[in-house]
Amino acid sequence: MLLKVGSTPSLCDIHKDAVVCQEAKVQGAHSIKVGEGTVIHPACILHAKAGPIVIGRFNVLEEQVEVVNSSDQPLVIGDHNVLEVGARVLGGGGPRLGDANLLEIRATLDEGCSVGSGCTLGACTSLKEGEALGDEMVVIGPGVRHGEPGAKDAHVQAVLKYIEVLKETLPRCHHLRKSNAKS
Repeated sequence: MLLKVGSTPSLCDIHKDAVVCQEAKVQGAHSIKVGEGTVIHPACILHAKAGPIVIGRFNVLEEQVEVVNSSDQPLVIGDHNVLEVGARVLGGGGPRLGDANLLEIRATLDEGCSVGSGCTLGACTSLKEGEALGDEMVVIGPGVRHGEPGAKDAHVQAVLKYIEVLKETLPRCHHLRKSNAKS
């Protein structure tokens, strides 16, 4: 599916079981792939500026989330992640967000960052350019981190319940983008 936003076309591959609100801004010169069960709210920005964006399965991108790839390497978001209102993933240097992570309100991943699985970035926290975060870590402020064993499983269960609710409520209030997947 070729979507045009302004004068910038973007090839967008939306899985048939994904929910992408039409008000989400999908743009850029490269492809954007949205996986099974993923929910993308209105006012999100997905900008494949210099390279592709690959969003895995069963993710939730809430309002005003911004995902921008300014690198020629793919920006990859794994499975079962929640990016809360205003969270930002800024690509460059092949960033990766693993599985079952929670980026709370206005959390930011700068260019070249990578995050393992089962992590939580607290509200308004950020990882600076090139930082890496191991599995099941919590960032609650500058230099304040701790481990949270078992967080990955808890995050997966929470996001699946959240997606069930969103798949029922979002279509009542918003127009959805059509999938280009064949039945």
